[in-house]
Amino acid sequence: MSTPAAVAADTLRAKQKPLKDQYRTDPKSAFITLNSSGSLDPTSTSLTCSLASAGAAQKKVAGLHQMAGGEGFEMSGELCSGDMLLESLVACYGVTIRAVATAMGIEIKGGTVISEGDLDFRGTMGIKGQDGEQVPVGFQHIRVSIRLEVDASDKGKVPKLVELSERYCVVLQTLRKGVDVEVKLGHVGPAVPDARKDEQLNEKVNGFGEGMQPVASNDDVLKLN
Repeated sequence: MSTPAAVAADTLRAKQKPLKDQYRTDPKSAFITLNSSGSLDPTSTSLTCSLASAGAAQKKVAGLHQMAGGEGFEMSGELCSGDMLLESLVACYGVTIRAVATAMGIEIKGGTVISEGDLDFRGTMGIKGQDGEQVPVGFQHIRVSIRLEVDASDKGKVPKLVELSERYCVVLQTLRKGVDVEVKLGHVGPAVPDARKDEQLNEKVNGFGEGMQPVASNDDVLKLN
């Protein structure tokens, strides 16, 4: 009699086989551009950005962390972008480890994925260190811990499960390897059209639409205080 883990593995293989076959014969079909957009509400009494990822059922509102002058989620319902980054890592790793476990025939009876990130707020607030150098902006170190409940017969497979999950987790690998991020300055004026529509309407020149310019770094932007 087949175990639940074996049935799940067979089901996953049946779903993924035609996709893998397609991607092998037509590599271009495996490429996709994911997207997310955010709106800046001038009527809001706080500094927020309302997010609306494609297909998202509910909007999320991002705001300043309390250590940067925000109200915090408990008071305002606004999410810190740093927390959302860690949540994205947890979500991606959690889904990946379940998929890999299914493919390996390991039944996960329970578990948790926890991520922590160390962040120095002096960086994002434009404060220099005691040595006079700019404090780095962004997370300095991120840790992920996994707790799994599996049968004793599967414990020996867990190290390989974790190794493969790290290898195939999109968010984890993106953070580890880094990725080029291109910033474009689109429409500037009284009315702000959707950024994606603005890009589609303009003819692209050297990767940028007409009237669009790469945004140069400007230290003075942070010198508001």
